[in-house]
Amino acid sequence: MGFFHKLFHRGEVDCNEVRKLSSDFLEEDLALPKRSAFQAHLDNCGPCRAFVDTLASTIGVLARIPKVAAPPTFHDSVMDRIKQEKK
Repeated sequence: MGFFHKLFHRGEVDCNEVRKLSSDFLEEDLALPKRSAFQAHLDNCGPCRAFVDTLASTIGVLARIPKVAAPPTFHDSVMDRIKQEKK
């Protein structure tokens, strides 16, 4: 982002930033000024709103997938494979 863009668009969020900050936004990890600017952008940008909505839905689906424990020998098997690859 260029100097003049930063100078005249202080505090605003663009589409590139939406992609970069979407996880932080959904996890409520953005500070208030940035969060407000992010929300304002979503209110006016359909493609970004769709992106964030899709990301939120995907995270929700992944959260519902049951966790499966790895077999007891998994760790040793991976470590053996790493040692073989280094040779």
